Amino acid sequence: MENKAHALATGLFVLLLGAALVVVVLWFRGDRGDTQSFTVVSRAGVPGLNVKAPVKLRGVVIGKVDSIRFDPAEGRQILVGIEVDADAPIAPGTMAKLGYQGITGLSFIDLNDGDPPQSPQQNVLQTRRIPLAPSVLDQLTDIGPKLAANALETMKRINLVLSDANQQQFSQTLAQLKEASAGLNQLVNEMHPTAQALPSLVKNADGLVVAGQKTLGQVDQLAQKGGDMVDAYKARATELDKIGEAAAQLQASIKRMELSLVGGGERPRQQALFEDLSRAARALERAAQGLGDQPQSLILGPQPGPAGPGEAGFDASRKEK
Repeated sequence: MENKAHALATGLFVLLLGAALVVVVLWFRGDRGDTQSFTVVSRAGVPGLNVKAPVKLRGVVIGKVDSIRFDPAEGRQILVGIEVDADAPIAPGTMAKLGYQGITGLSFIDLNDGDPPQSPQQNVLQTRRIPLAPSVLDQLTDIGPKLAANALETMKRINLVLSDANQQQFSQTLAQLKEASAGLNQLVNEMHPTAQALPSLVKNADGLVVAGQKTLGQVDQLAQKGGDMVDAYKARATELDKIGEAAAQLQASIKRMELSLVGGGERPRQQALFEDLSRAARALERAAQGLGDQPQSLILGPQPGPAGPGEAGFDASRKEK
């Protein structure tokens, strides 16, 4: 009976141990049930990526890396086989990139929804291939030589700018700037009294402007009055011209009458009459000429002649001159 009991215990122990081993193997294998396979295509390196590395979609673990190998058709490409859950929402334009796990140096596949495919060759669900975008390290590796070349070029230019000749020119420029600054300070000090006097000058200028405006107003009034007087004198001169013309016509008429009346012989009475008419016409002509020379006499009266001897206002010294 004891032998049968030991055999039964041994059998149970072996069964339990086998079940535990199966569980451990399944746990290490990471059996996730139904899966679907994709191939990540990389044209650059995949540093830190190993088999069994996790595959994440928008930060959620959906699978693992199954294999890493070179593309037999094109040796510059690396094919990374991944197994993901069958219900994982893989979009047609999904892109992959390498993510890094802290400071360990290990990497994983990080999937992200990309732009919708523009051609059937870009449809991930049909080709089962996901392109791997360059990682940050790849970009830095590509940009590094360019940055180094630019840095060297910048250092060359800095050395050229800081050459001995340029430093000497900089020193001269600084000295000139110092002299100019001193001259500017002196000019400011000299202009300070003038600036203090500006307010009073501005007040005086305001007064002058007001006075000038008043003077201009008076000048405008005088100009207007002068224009009225000139118009009046023009009207008087026109009338005087008409009087002169009438006198000339009268004199011509008298002469024609004299010739018509006298004829070839002379008669004493008629000749005396004609002489009176001639004198009257000449007097009228002289009056018209005087008015033409002095039109203001119509308003102000005739200008008196100089006083003679014995008259009031007589100046003997003027006669001697």
